[in-house]
Formats: sequence, structure tokens, C-alpha cells
Amino acid sequence: MCMSKQFLTAFTLFVILITPLASSESNDEFTVDNSEPDMTTGDYFLYDLDMSGLLNSMQDEDIDEVRENSNTGMRMEYGGESCLQTGWNDCRIGLMSWELNLTMIFSSESGIDNDQAEMLMKTESTSVFTENKSEDTTIMRMDMWFSINGEAYHQEIVTTEIAITTPIGESEPEKVMIGDTWTTENMVETTVNEKSRMNAEAWEYEDEVIESENITTNYNAESVSNVYIGNTSYQSLKIRSQDLGSEEMEYTYLANTGMPVKMESYENGSLQMIAILADYSWTNEPMPDSQENTIADDELPGFTILSALMSALFAVYFVARKE
Repeated sequence: MCMSKQFLTAFTLFVILITPLASSESNDEFTVDNSEPDMTTGDYFLYDLDMSGLLNSMQDEDIDEVRENSNTGMRMEYGGESCLQTGWNDCRIGLMSWELNLTMIFSSESGIDNDQAEMLMKTESTSVFTENKSEDTTIMRMDMWFSINGEAYHQEIVTTEIAITTPIGESEPEKVMIGDTWTTENMVETTVNEKSRMNAEAWEYEDEVIESENITTNYNAESVSNVYIGNTSYQSLKIRSQDLGSEEMEYTYLANTGMPVKMESYENGSLQMIAILADYSWTNEPMPDSQENTIADDELPGFTILSALMSALFAVYFVARKE
């Protein structure tokens, strides 16, 4: 499973489905309770994404530079209760969207006019989850504009990926604190369909790919760390997660209300991406036990308890495709 899919699937479910509530006293007593949050349709979480590490890793003998022109950040929203998409029972919906605009600077012998191309990447994901399984449908669209000898080209690639995840083995612990370790195992069946075209000609379809695998993920609640958002420091529980046999690793930082305020993604020990909570609306957000992390309105507008004010990664998707 690619890093982009791992991140989106795990993170969307982590934020919307099992966002825990935490109590904060001393570092050693900082405990996370994996109880299900009280979510209301329309609640959302918006994250700013720093992808500089990922973009830098795209540079090679063919690509001299990758410039980020715009990045909407990753918005995740609770979509309410509905089983229309799956026909299951007692379903809840998580929605994710993200858009990234890049300029690719190629080597001087690329053959592309001005040695550059513009790229727009859009991602939308719908997660349907129940107590014992989930279905994630992700649509990734990549548009690239460039010209060769004065002739304009517009390439489109649309990939639809459906992943059905069924937990097997033991469930996650109900409470977590520093030093705790646990393991989850999931059976994942993934179906991928892809189509592409150039200059609005007829679509060309790739063969459908269906894969099944069991994924074992190890978790470790390593420490209590301070996460800075604006001028405010948030005490948070730092949890490391890594799939067995994978070179990819994630850190998630949980604030005292349980919301993930920061996430880091690594590959082969190199930091690829940082996601930091920028804005959210959680109608029934619980009041924290400690008020030490409350942000004044003039420090970070939209980030207070009562405020109404939390895309891949898909540069990885392009890295796998670049020639």
C-alpha cells in the first residue's frame, strides 16, 4: 500500500472515528481514552500541509525542481449516518478533500517547451465505516499542461481506488498512556481502476487491479510533547505507528481534548510531510480537564472551544508515474 493511501485512510478514520478524549496532569499520567466522539453532521477538521520534504524528494536527473503554487490543505468532514453506498448497517461517513497546484521544472534536454509543466492534483475520498469494517473510495485526478515545439498538450489521469478494510485479531486498547504499545491487524482488499487521455481524446482504460493483503501495524505511545500552533503550546501525546515490513512511519500528536493537532510522515527515515491543525468545527467538543491550552481569539482566530471556524500526498502518486 502506497504512503498516500496509508496516510489518508488511517488518518481519516483516526480523526473521525476514534478521536479520543484525554486528561492531562503530569506527563506520566497523560492518558488517552479511545472512546468514540460525539460528532454532528458538518463537523470538520482542516489541516495545513507542509510537503517540502516530499517535493524535494521528487528531484532527480529528469526533474530539477518542483514548485508548490497553491495547497488547499486537507479538509476532513463528518458526513453523518448513511449506508446507501454499501448496504451495510449502522454506517457513518467521513469525507476528505485536497487540492495541490505544482510547477515541474525539467532538465534542459526534456524536449518540453521552457522545460516546465503545470500540474493540478485533486483528491476526494469518502469513508464509510461501521463497528467492524470500513470502505474507502478515493478519486485522484491529475491534470498536466505543457507544450512541445509550440503544440499544447493537456494530459488527464483519473484513478479510483476502493479499499475495504476488516479488522482481525484484537482491538485497540481502551486507554493509552506513555510507554504503551499495541498492534492491530487488518485484512484489506483494494480495487484500482485508472483511465487517461490526452487533449480531450477518448479515454484509455487500464486493466483493473485487485489486491488483498493483511496489514499489521505497530503503535507506540512514546512521549508527551509540546506542539506549537501560533504562539500557543499544546501538550500532546506522541504516538508512533508503522506497518510491519514498511519503511514508512507516522507520528500523531493528540492534544488534551483528543484532537490530533499534528501529524508527521516519514519514509526511509526522511521527513516527507507535516500536517498541522489550522481550523475546525466540532459542535459537541468536550471541555478539556485543563484550560492551560486555551487559545485567545487574537492569537489564532477560529481555534477556540466555541468557534465554528481540522490533499496525495499525492505527489507520491506522481513520483510513481514520472518518466
